Amino acid sequence: MRRRLPAAIAVIALFARAALASEEAPHEAGIPWSTLLFSTINLLIFLWVLARYVMPAVRDWVRDRRLRVISDLEAAATAKAEALRLQAEWEARLARLDQTIEEMRAQARQDAERERERILAAAHKTAETIRRDAERAAAYEVRRTQELLRAELVRQALRSAEAQAHSQWTPADQARFIADFLKQVRP
Repeated sequence: MRRRLPAAIAVIALFARAALASEEAPHEAGIPWSTLLFSTINLLIFLWVLARYVMPAVRDWVRDRRLRVISDLEAAATAKAEALRLQAEWEARLARLDQTIEEMRAQARQDAERERERILAAAHKTAETIRRDAERAAAYEVRRTQELLRAELVRQALRSAEAQAHSQWTPADQARFIADFLKQVRP
């Protein structure tokens, strides 16, 4: 309030001078003190009304506006800090991107190697199973062929023995053979 007092006095003096200059008085040498006093009182009442009723509202509006500006600035600072944090986080992620890609490639290589080893193990197992089955089949075929050969040899031996028996046996040998056979068969 003390800082405004000299300004108010200067404003009053200016109004008084303007009032004096604009007044058309019949005598130019005298100062119309009554008009000056009335104008000064009127100005003081006007300033008092402004200070009493208008200034608190203006002060409140300015204070509220200041608080809003401060809160908006704080919110902006918070948002800026968050944006800077996010920016730093993404820059760190981008910086680690090459490392992450390399780790992913290494993991993919390891997975492919494990899959390759699994496939090779399955192939070896399948090959071993096929080999064993082939050995069994070959052994079976060998046994079957041996049995067929034996059967064929027996047939040929029988034919040969039969042919030889027919050629070497006489009817007397044949009668004797039948008699021996019947003795063995009968009890």
